[in-house]
Amino acid sequence: MTIDTDRIDDAVLALLHLTLHDQGRAGKSFDSDTLGRLHQKGMIDDPGSESKSVALTSDGLQRCRDLFEAMFTRPAAGQAKYPHIKVELADLGDQLWPILRRVSYAMSDAGVNDEEIEQYKGEVKASGDPVGVSSRWVHVERRAG
Repeated sequence: MTIDTDRIDDAVLALLHLTLHDQGRAGKSFDSDTLGRLHQKGMIDDPGSESKSVALTSDGLQRCRDLFEAMFTRPAAGQAKYPHIKVELADLGDQLWPILRRVSYAMSDAGVNDEEIEQYKGEVKASGDPVGVSSRWVHVERRAG
Protein backbone atom coordinates (compact mmCIF):
# COMPACT_ATOMS: atom_id res chain seq x y z
CA MET A 1 0.00 0.00 0.00
CA THR A 2 1.31 3.42 -0.96
CA ILE A 3 0.36 6.44 1.14
CA ASP A 4 -1.00 9.38 -0.85
CA THR A 5 0.63 12.30 0.96
CA ASP A 6 -1.17 14.83 -1.25
CA ARG A 7 -4.53 13.59 0.07
CA ILE A 8 -3.20 13.68 3.63
CA ASP A 9 -1.98 17.24 3.06
CA ASP A 10 -5.41 18.24 1.75
CA ALA A 11 -7.15 16.66 4.75
CA VAL A 12 -4.84 18.42 7.22
CA LEU A 13 -5.23 21.73 5.38
CA ALA A 14 -9.03 21.31 5.56
CA LEU A 15 -8.84 20.49 9.28
CA LEU A 16 -6.75 23.60 9.94
CA HIS A 17 -9.98 25.46 9.19
CA LEU A 18 -11.36 24.26 12.55
CA THR A 19 -8.73 26.20 14.49
CA LEU A 20 -8.57 29.40 12.38
CA HIS A 21 -8.10 32.56 14.43
CA ASP A 22 -6.41 35.99 14.29
CA GLN A 23 -6.67 36.68 10.55
CA GLY A 24 -5.53 33.36 9.15
CA ARG A 25 -3.59 31.59 11.88
CA ALA A 26 -4.35 28.01 12.83
CA GLY A 27 -3.22 25.56 15.46
CA LYS A 28 -0.31 23.46 14.29
CA SER A 29 -0.88 20.29 16.28
CA PHE A 30 -0.49 18.10 13.18
CA ASP A 31 2.37 15.93 11.99
CA SER A 32 5.49 18.02 11.34
CA ASP A 33 6.19 16.25 8.02
CA THR A 34 2.73 17.20 6.76
CA LEU A 35 3.13 20.80 7.92
CA GLY A 36 6.52 20.87 6.19
CA ARG A 37 4.95 19.72 2.91
CA LEU A 38 2.20 22.35 3.25
CA HIS A 39 4.93 24.96 3.74
CA GLN A 40 6.78 23.70 0.63
CA LYS A 41 3.51 23.93 -1.33
CA GLY A 42 3.10 27.56 -0.26
CA MET A 43 -0.01 26.95 1.85
CA ILE A 44 1.45 27.96 5.25
CA ASP A 45 4.37 29.98 6.56
CA ASP A 46 7.34 28.17 8.07
CA PRO A 47 5.93 25.93 10.84
CA GLY A 48 9.30 25.66 12.61
CA SER A 49 8.76 28.52 15.08
CA GLU A 50 8.02 28.08 18.79
CA SER A 51 4.50 29.43 18.27
CA LYS A 52 1.59 27.03 18.79
CA SER A 53 -0.01 28.26 15.59
CA VAL A 54 0.99 28.76 12.00
CA ALA A 55 -0.01 31.48 9.53
CA LEU A 56 -1.75 30.41 6.34
CA THR A 57 -0.80 32.19 3.13
CA SER A 58 -3.61 33.82 1.15
CA ASP A 59 -3.62 30.81 -1.22
CA GLY A 60 -3.51 28.44 1.74
CA LEU A 61 -6.40 30.17 3.46
CA GLN A 62 -8.58 29.98 0.34
CA ARG A 63 -7.68 26.32 -0.28
CA CYS A 64 -8.24 25.55 3.42
CA ARG A 65 -11.78 26.95 3.21
CA ASP A 66 -12.53 25.25 -0.12
CA LEU A 67 -11.28 21.86 1.09
CA PHE A 68 -13.15 22.14 4.38
CA GLU A 69 -16.38 22.88 2.53
CA ALA A 70 -15.83 20.06 0.02
CA MET A 71 -14.85 17.46 2.61
CA PHE A 72 -16.84 18.29 5.70
CA THR A 73 -20.06 20.11 4.86
CA ARG A 74 -23.40 18.95 3.52
CA PRO A 75 -25.34 20.88 0.93
CA ALA A 76 -28.45 22.69 2.12
CA ALA A 77 -31.75 20.94 1.46
CA GLY A 78 -32.59 21.20 -2.21
CA GLN A 79 -29.05 22.18 -3.20
CA ALA A 80 -26.87 19.94 -5.36
CA LYS A 81 -23.67 18.60 -3.84
CA TYR A 82 -21.74 19.78 -6.92
CA PRO A 83 -23.82 22.73 -8.19
CA HIS A 84 -21.01 23.84 -10.53
CA ILE A 85 -21.47 20.66 -12.60
CA LYS A 86 -24.30 21.25 -15.05
CA VAL A 87 -25.85 18.33 -16.92
CA GLU A 88 -28.62 18.60 -19.51
CA LEU A 89 -30.99 15.63 -19.53
CA ALA A 90 -33.65 16.93 -21.93
CA ASP A 91 -33.16 14.15 -24.47
CA LEU A 92 -33.03 11.27 -21.97
CA GLY A 93 -36.47 11.25 -20.35
CA ASP A 94 -36.17 9.18 -17.16
CA GLN A 95 -33.91 6.45 -18.58
CA LEU A 96 -31.67 5.15 -15.78
CA TRP A 97 -28.52 4.08 -17.64
CA PRO A 98 -28.10 7.05 -20.00
CA ILE A 99 -28.67 9.47 -17.12
CA LEU A 100 -26.22 7.60 -14.88
CA ARG A 101 -23.61 7.60 -17.66
CA ARG A 102 -24.02 11.28 -18.56
CA VAL A 103 -23.91 12.50 -14.96
CA SER A 104 -21.03 10.24 -13.88
CA TYR A 105 -18.97 11.32 -16.93
CA ALA A 106 -19.65 14.97 -16.13
CA MET A 107 -18.61 14.39 -12.51
CA SER A 108 -15.42 12.63 -13.65
CA ASP A 109 -14.60 15.44 -16.10
CA ALA A 110 -15.03 17.94 -13.24
CA GLY A 111 -12.53 16.05 -11.08
CA VAL A 112 -14.90 14.40 -8.61
CA ASN A 113 -13.11 11.45 -7.02
CA ASP A 114 -14.05 7.88 -7.97
CA GLU A 115 -15.47 7.07 -4.52
CA GLU A 116 -17.99 9.89 -4.80
CA ILE A 117 -18.95 8.85 -8.33
CA GLU A 118 -19.49 5.27 -7.18
CA GLN A 119 -21.63 6.55 -4.29
CA TYR A 120 -23.71 8.54 -6.79
CA LYS A 121 -24.10 5.47 -9.03
CA GLY A 122 -25.20 3.35 -6.08
CA GLU A 123 -27.85 5.88 -5.09
CA VAL A 124 -29.17 6.08 -8.64
CA LYS A 125 -29.36 2.29 -9.01
CA ALA A 126 -31.16 1.94 -5.67
CA SER A 127 -33.68 4.65 -6.53
CA GLY A 128 -36.62 4.67 -8.87
CA ASP A 129 -35.93 8.32 -9.64
CA PRO A 130 -32.62 8.81 -11.49
CA VAL A 131 -33.38 12.46 -12.25
CA GLY A 132 -34.23 13.24 -8.61
CA VAL A 133 -31.07 11.55 -7.31
CA SER A 134 -28.95 13.25 -9.98
CA SER A 135 -30.42 16.62 -8.95
CA ARG A 136 -29.09 16.10 -5.44
CA TRP A 137 -25.58 15.65 -6.85
CA VAL A 138 -25.34 18.08 -9.80
CA HIS A 139 -27.26 20.92 -11.41
CA VAL A 140 -29.70 19.16 -13.74
CA GLU A 141 -31.26 21.04 -16.63
CA ARG A 142 -34.39 19.60 -18.27
CA ARG A 143 -35.35 21.58 -21.33
CA ALA A 144 -38.28 20.76 -23.56
CA GLY A 145 -36.98 18.76 -26.50
